[in-house]
Amino acid sequence: MRSQAPTRTSPTSASAAPTAPGEPALDRAAWTVEALRSVWRHQQSRVSDRIAVIERALAALAEDRLEDDLRAQAERAAHMLAGSIGMFGFLAASDAARELEVELAQPTPDRAPALAALAARLRSGVQEPVVLRSDTAAARRARRALR
Repeated sequence: MRSQAPTRTSPTSASAAPTAPGEPALDRAAWTVEALRSVWRHQQSRVSDRIAVIERALAALAEDRLEDDLRAQAERAAHMLAGSIGMFGFLAASDAARELEVELAQPTPDRAPALAALAARLRSGVQEPVVLRSDTAAARRARRALR
């Protein structure tokens, strides 16, 4: 007995109609956009928690009372954010997280204002909606259809 190729379903509902191989590009692009949005909705609170760790560390740094444990937690949070939020298209926020990761390896209180500005850029950078960045006409039509 031959096994059939698995079908894909919408990321938000297992009962949605499966999509078959050879489906129109518009349907694939729409599914991809919705899949990214679904994953992002599940990750938002984790992202916010990691940003909060960084902000706590920077507040302590500004008061010259940053302990190594919190510094290491913030550095790790920045590292994890740099990769994960970039995957969702938040490139400026990902760059800010990457800069914070480097700075948090050996932070000094005199850098606290600059690091706070990076943290603000990080937080504001993840507030925008997830958008699939593609130049294909099918992806543009899919984005319009999902609005």
